Amino acid sequence: MKTILHYLKPYRKPLILTGVLCILFTLGGAFLPYLMSRIVDDGIATGDLSVILKLGALMLGLAILSMLCAIWTSAINARISAGFSYDLTRSIFRKASGLDFENFSKIGTSGLLTRSTHDVSTLSGASSMMVNVVVVVPILMVGGVAFALLSDRVLALILLLSTPLAFLILFPIVRHLDKLWKLSDEYIDEQNRLMRERLSGIRVIRAFDKEAHEHGRIAHATEEMAKYIIRANVRAGYVNPLCMLVLNFATVVMLWVGANRLQDPVLLEIGLTAGGVIATVQYVALILNGVMMLSWTFVFLPHLKVCINRVTEVLHLPDEPELEGGGEVVGGDLVLKNVGFSYPGSELKTLSGIDLTVHAGETVAIIGGTGSGKSTILKLLLDFYPPTEGEISLGGKPYAGIGRATVRDSISAALQKGMVFEGTLLDNVRMGNPDASEEAVRNVLDIAQMTDFVESHKEGLDFRLAQAGANISGGQKQRISIARTILKPASVYVFDDSFSALDYLTESKLRKALNRYLAGKSQIIITQRAATAMRCDKIYVLEQGGVVDSGTHESLMQSCTVYREIVRSQLGGDAA
Repeated sequence: MKTILHYLKPYRKPLILTGVLCILFTLGGAFLPYLMSRIVDDGIATGDLSVILKLGALMLGLAILSMLCAIWTSAINARISAGFSYDLTRSIFRKASGLDFENFSKIGTSGLLTRSTHDVSTLSGASSMMVNVVVVVPILMVGGVAFALLSDRVLALILLLSTPLAFLILFPIVRHLDKLWKLSDEYIDEQNRLMRERLSGIRVIRAFDKEAHEHGRIAHATEEMAKYIIRANVRAGYVNPLCMLVLNFATVVMLWVGANRLQDPVLLEIGLTAGGVIATVQYVALILNGVMMLSWTFVFLPHLKVCINRVTEVLHLPDEPELEGGGEVVGGDLVLKNVGFSYPGSELKTLSGIDLTVHAGETVAIIGGTGSGKSTILKLLLDFYPPTEGEISLGGKPYAGIGRATVRDSISAALQKGMVFEGTLLDNVRMGNPDASEEAVRNVLDIAQMTDFVESHKEGLDFRLAQAGANISGGQKQRISIARTILKPASVYVFDDSFSALDYLTESKLRKALNRYLAGKSQIIITQRAATAMRCDKIYVLEQGGVVDSGTHESLMQSCTVYREIVRSQLGGDAA
């Protein structure tokens, strides 16, 4: 709770002003029944029109003042709510951007989206109503009872007895509401995850005719979410009618008791008036408003508690540690010695006993089937995760000794998915080296076989790419990613299945140009293509998270059954 309240500190002055305005319009409303009783007793009962007009004008002035205060309060609350929502959403975004992969995976993309939208919206609504609950409810309830006691103590006693009864009815209704809201929010996360999965994989779903299956998964998540939301809202829906039943019943009793007491001459002599009875009944309406606001607060608190816990869970996650090291480029041999790894929360090892050496200036291929652990090796090489077993060293020094900044400045990687950002072609390639000249950018694009593409557009390097590269092909995305990678000065270049979308002729031209440009630099090519791997100096064959053999293409064709099967399945024959 302290974490969330911290985001309200910049709005202390508006909150105080809102509190003052709430006090003014609430007291104005609470004073109206008293003026009404005066009109009845001093004006109507005596037939004095001047008293009626004066007190009526005063009531009208108070009503207008209360209305203006209420409007001003709403405007301030809207600003507070919008500002609070903006600050909290920005903090969640910054936190999510700074999380390491282990902590990011604990929440997941869908969970972070829900927390930054649905949960923040709920907290935003609560922030705008907080002052009303804290200030208005006590005034309505305490002030209403106090004014009622001044008007008629007997009738006020009936009112005092009925109010606790309303809260006794309220307690069993709101009990366990937090569990229902928590479950509903979890299914909102699940629905969000499934929807994102469906949209990103819509081509695969249609290709395999799985629309009905995917629709069923989303329908199940939606039905479960709706089930818990309906249960929570049905429970909450009992609050209003039950509280109104109790307090309206109290009003009927008060009118009956008040009417009987007005017929008693003795009570009339000691000051009992019709105006006092009317005022007391009107105070019931004020107290009813207070009870209703408070009851809805109790109904809303369980959901608010769930949202606070979900948001603070993200905000309290530790940031990714600061990059250690001097950020220099370290050359030399890259060695993985008996490396093992399992993802957080997984009982199975993804990698086990990996021994791999890349000598300076050498081109090494890592080949294996889907799920053999190839991309996981890249994540360890870039120090996204530390190995759970063994050690990785560069230039004869372990990663822990040279620091993460040095590791990432020394290794440049083209990831499996060629990521393109909205902006110009020049800006996308320059992400590899912001200080690079246009001539250097054109050079790496030429190596990546993108010169024809650049020249075919009159904008040239200023050609604008759509978000996620929606206006270019998959092969063009990969070649932009490769150009960006080789533009960065490094000692080791890693290509994670970065040629998979290229035809063999384009790949051959690109590889020849790449080898000339990166002469003397180490290259690691992670691939499923035998034709890509066979031209490398050395090949490591992976299967089920372990290295089954290593060597040249010719030696592996003789000694490694796994490699031989990969080659024959793709190229046929012996492909010597």
